Amino acid sequence: MAFPSRIRALPAAVLAVGLVAGSLAATSAPVTAARAADSSEESASDPASLVVSPRDPVIRADTAELRFDVLLRNPGTEELPAGRLQLRFGSAQLADAEQLDTILPVTSPLIAEASIGAVAAGEDRTATLTVPRDDIPLGTNAAFGVHSVQASYTPEPDPDTTQDEEQDPAEGAAGAANTAEAGTTDAASGAAQKADTAPAVDPSDADSSDADSSDAADISDPGSGVLTGLTQLVTELGTPGAPPGSGTNAPTPTVSLGLIVPLVLPSDIRTLPTRRQLEELAPKWDALLTEARIRQATLAIDPRIVAGIRAYGEEAPENARALLERMSALSLPTFMLQFADADPAAQAALGYSKLLAPSSLDFVSRFGVFPAADSDSVSGTEPREQTPQDAANEDQPDLDSAATEAVPTDPAPTEDGNDPGPEPTALPTLAELLAWPTTIAAAWPAEGAVDQATLSLLESSGIRTVVLDSSNVSGNDTPRASVGATSALITDAALGDAARTAIGGATSADRNAGTARLGAMLALAAQSNSSGVLIGLDRGALGDAEDPSALLTKIGTFNWVSSSTVAALPEGKASLRAGDTLEERRELLRTAAGRETSVNELGAVLVHPEYLSGYQRTRLLELFATRFAEPEDEFAAVAAHYRERDAELLEGVRALSTEHTQLVGTSTRVPVQLHNSLPFDALVSVRVDPSSAALSLPERDFPDITVPAEANQRILVPVHSRVSSGESGLVVSVSAATGDPTVFTGTLSISIRSVVETIGLWTLGSLAALLLGFGIWRSLRRKRSSEAGQTAAHQE
Repeated sequence: MAFPSRIRALPAAVLAVGLVAGSLAATSAPVTAARAADSSEESASDPASLVVSPRDPVIRADTAELRFDVLLRNPGTEELPAGRLQLRFGSAQLADAEQLDTILPVTSPLIAEASIGAVAAGEDRTATLTVPRDDIPLGTNAAFGVHSVQASYTPEPDPDTTQDEEQDPAEGAAGAANTAEAGTTDAASGAAQKADTAPAVDPSDADSSDADSSDAADISDPGSGVLTGLTQLVTELGTPGAPPGSGTNAPTPTVSLGLIVPLVLPSDIRTLPTRRQLEELAPKWDALLTEARIRQATLAIDPRIVAGIRAYGEEAPENARALLERMSALSLPTFMLQFADADPAAQAALGYSKLLAPSSLDFVSRFGVFPAADSDSVSGTEPREQTPQDAANEDQPDLDSAATEAVPTDPAPTEDGNDPGPEPTALPTLAELLAWPTTIAAAWPAEGAVDQATLSLLESSGIRTVVLDSSNVSGNDTPRASVGATSALITDAALGDAARTAIGGATSADRNAGTARLGAMLALAAQSNSSGVLIGLDRGALGDAEDPSALLTKIGTFNWVSSSTVAALPEGKASLRAGDTLEERRELLRTAAGRETSVNELGAVLVHPEYLSGYQRTRLLELFATRFAEPEDEFAAVAAHYRERDAELLEGVRALSTEHTQLVGTSTRVPVQLHNSLPFDALVSVRVDPSSAALSLPERDFPDITVPAEANQRILVPVHSRVSSGESGLVVSVSAATGDPTVFTGTLSISIRSVVETIGLWTLGSLAALLLGFGIWRSLRRKRSSEAGQTAAHQE
């Protein structure tokens, strides 16, 4: 029965090797692989990659089997041939985080082997390998530690160059049977398979750092098409919380972990959320709050969430209002991000003397209902009793796709798209919408982009606590530090990268790889007796995550992690290592900010001018969001979309030109079509003048013309022609209802063909005369015929 066992083990190894290769192609870092997968456009020259990740990255005393997801990714333009996958286990514990990307020696135990089919250009192939715990060369008394698992993919030889080589029939059958055509394969490697490999190495006698360059070359050879990738497992066979030791009953060392958990909107919401979006997002945010409370995290809240719920008043979804009450009642430390999570570092780089802020949110709160006597409920600054943790999970709505544009450009807030009409009560002020009882006055600029100008801008705004990435400081090994007069919360850059992949990886394999790497790094920190670490979860990844609380739940299963408040983490001193905002992003932001004034000037034609300025400022703040600060985020494409929308807004209210308008009479009414490109109702005055003396206009001024938001309105202009034929036109000017400013002036061409009317009248007159003459002639003829008949009858 050894042969069937090896057949089943073969696909497992194949798939595992495939995953490992992807990780190495991404510099052996799951983060890089995930970022490449998230890119909207992949170059045809991008190499194939292999990602390997365990479903559960922990080997516990009760672990019966390990399941590995394998992803072979082919972004290129040529098919990736079928090949052989191998999965090897690093018996030696890793000593530090630098060894996470170290290739294993070729003598490392082989725990699975299989074949994988060809991968078409631009496609992926996934599989699952199941490895029994007994096939992992670790005894039950293995000490707590981190071990690497390496997968490799080796393409099959080209048949044209290996015609003289014969394939073993059993291997061919096994390869065909185990090719991952369906996407998943379960395999187990038996004792006979392990006997064919090098014997297991005792952790005390081996060190993965012993692998020399020749070993690495044997494992990964770009010229031969070999791909490799790495993931990690943590052995945790002891008792959590006890002093460090070794053996089956040995305790597990722990590390204090502080978390900064952002509460932000998804990237497809450009200004404020619609009511439907709030209803869909509230259960996710509620689950995230629950996990954040358990982890004693610090909350970083985008003010758009608070203002977005309050802006609808009693019209806000019930679960969203309950969420707001729970947020205000939680005892967690919180601070408010800049509106839309705008990046203070980018603003400092542009030379701003104060932070950007919203100007008005009336363009959304006009849809709300606000009882006049309930003014205290608007501010929401008084603490409320905490709601049950599962309150927002009841009656969860069906999830529909969210609008890609914000409230003003999407009629969703009104449900029927109609203007709600006059407000029954005064709308809440901006201060009332944004008020929040924060416990920390802090800012969180883009990672690695802070310089002294950023700190100065924040200090001038009354903010003396800043969240810094560890790459942005030097001379520090504590999560909190004093940087000059500023108090800094220093997040670990490497842990943050792993967490980013664990949250926002393109596939479950990518996310599991990020989780495994994060768990391994925390375990290594625990082994090194770290005094504590701080992770700031990525705002962009968490905002777009399908399940934003999943990573926090997973961290809760790591017994070597002890949750800590940020204030309880150790403090030291650090020096600022000045960062910078990318030049391209800086210039694109400068250009976009420069267009704001031009757009706002068009608000003069609106019924409510403040709607446009508030809408445009909110859009601009979202463009400054920190999620666009990373080089991989293709900010140029985001800025291009923003510029296109600006171009639409700058069209304002204008007259639509027609290809050809013909005037066939001496007097008529010419239709003039007005189009409103703005997302709000306009009230304009129209002036129409003839472009030449060939036309005369009895009426030229048309005041107080209402043009609905993003719609058309027609006016009829009486026109008299003074010539029988020729070319002329109407000069149409559109201005605000007060007459200033004028937002459009253009000429509508008109061809005069009044001679056509004269010819038509003569033709009709002639036809009428002919018909009349014919009628008279016919009547006379009938009369004569009748008289002749009567005479003949009389003569008879």
